[in-house]
Amino acid sequence: MEDNKSNRKILISSLKEPTSGLIISSLTLIVSMPIFITFYQLIPIIYLPLSDKLRIDHILLFAIIFIFIYILIRKLAKLIYIVLAIAFVGLLISTFTGHYGIRNLYYDYSVMLYNLNENGIQLNFEEKHDPFSKQAQIAVAVNYQNEEVRKIATNWAVKNFKAYQSVTPSLSVLHAMSIFKEVRNRWNYVYDPKGEDYYASASETLSQLESDDLLKGDCDDYSIMIAALIKAIGGETQLVRTVIKNADSSLTGHLYPEVKIGTKKDLETTAYLIKNKFFLKESKDKAIFYYIDKEDNVWLNFDYNEYYPGGKYQSLYRESVMDL
Repeated sequence: MEDNKSNRKILISSLKEPTSGLIISSLTLIVSMPIFITFYQLIPIIYLPLSDKLRIDHILLFAIIFIFIYILIRKLAKLIYIVLAIAFVGLLISTFTGHYGIRNLYYDYSVMLYNLNENGIQLNFEEKHDPFSKQAQIAVAVNYQNEEVRKIATNWAVKNFKAYQSVTPSLSVLHAMSIFKEVRNRWNYVYDPKGEDYYASASETLSQLESDDLLKGDCDDYSIMIAALIKAIGGETQLVRTVIKNADSSLTGHLYPEVKIGTKKDLETTAYLIKNKFFLKESKDKAIFYYIDKEDNVWLNFDYNEYYPGGKYQSLYRESVMDL
């Protein structure tokens, strides 16, 4: 009789084991995901040895976290349930007090999934490092401390994307995105006087808004103006001189701005927001293009040839760069 009871217990235990393992695995996945997302933002990007295309940092990190949490739950199930309940309550409190909350967790998760499937395009530039032509003249034209420039910059900085302040890596980058949208939607290309280089100050170009709410000028005027607007709200920007090869093989000088957005991790979040929230229609089926300097800072292309930040570069030749 005792043997029958013992056999039944063993049978019931063996039937419960797969179910128990499935429950623990599901719980481990639920617990691991927010931990993974939190630490994912902190670790550097790691590529498979001898390859600069196959990333393994997210795979390694998630595997380590999952295994650790799985073992922990099996050993300390009751304690883990209590900790999980406390963590959930803490997340709710953090959400309602305006700190890191459920919405942040959702966007971090979305960013992670987006960047596992799609990345921006880092290009190989030819860099010459020549002295920057007309640097003193252009520096004066970037009159970001002008009262009217500052006024327009602050107004346009908060006109778009305010709902995403808590999920954007940098407030100044968010403001730069908003400024780009306002400038690009008003921009109209107009040549300089024939045979001359005319550098309109930012305040001069912006004064055109009074007549028809439009902005006009060439690449120099555009770059000077947008650099001044972004610098006026605390953003970091630089101007790049390049040469564009035309269809008839002739060469044309060009000036364009870039905006510093931070690290490669910041790029992942920024690229996700550009493609899925800020410039969804404008960037559809298009890539995000950027430049990385010697300090591994990521600079996003803010040229006017596309209707979204990070558009395709018109040339891969960098003749000279002017820091602002």
